[in-house]
Amino acid sequence: MAVSATKVILRQGKTALFVCDVQSKFEKIISEFDKMIVNSSKLVNGLKLLDTPILVTEQNPKALGNTVPQLDLSGAKGPFSKTQFSMYTEEVSKELSTLCAGGPPDSILLIGIECHICVEQTALDLIANGFQVHTVADCCSSRTQEDRLLALERMKQFGCHITTSENVLFKLLGNANHPKFKDISRLVRTPSVYTGLVPLAKI
Repeated sequence: MAVSATKVILRQGKTALFVCDVQSKFEKIISEFDKMIVNSSKLVNGLKLLDTPILVTEQNPKALGNTVPQLDLSGAKGPFSKTQFSMYTEEVSKELSTLCAGGPPDSILLIGIECHICVEQTALDLIANGFQVHTVADCCSSRTQEDRLLALERMKQFGCHITTSENVLFKLLGNANHPKFKDISRLVRTPSVYTGLVPLAKI
């Protein structure tokens, strides 16, 4: 069944970003980690220009380290430490209720690792609690590409919108007359880094 276009509109002021467990101990074991970080950094910087609230979690940081410094998450809510895999902890749930201008967001952009564990379980919990979830595929990864790609397919089947970093930025802009259009355009002048989501065309 086709999804109504009205259900995938992202609205500035009613959208938030969740950054899931992008921690230092994962750097050497996550597939396409460095490339994912480049795309995630561009997304975070663009969302800051659009005054989009950001919430960060860390999975057992004593064992897995803190969020990598390559992401400028100054001003973000958190990081919230957790042991459960889903970001939707009691503490995060309370933060959500006032995350966007004193109220909850309609839509949540979801990035991080691992795609088939913490990201997927977060997406399921958010959908179950009435949020529209946009999983930003070029900003998510797992230890293996198979787990990553299959997780994205499952999330699509569960009702997530599978998208990319540039797609969500321009959805939030909506119009070239937006006051931040030129700033975002400069930010995305260099294309997103290829992370293996789709096969490269044979030349």
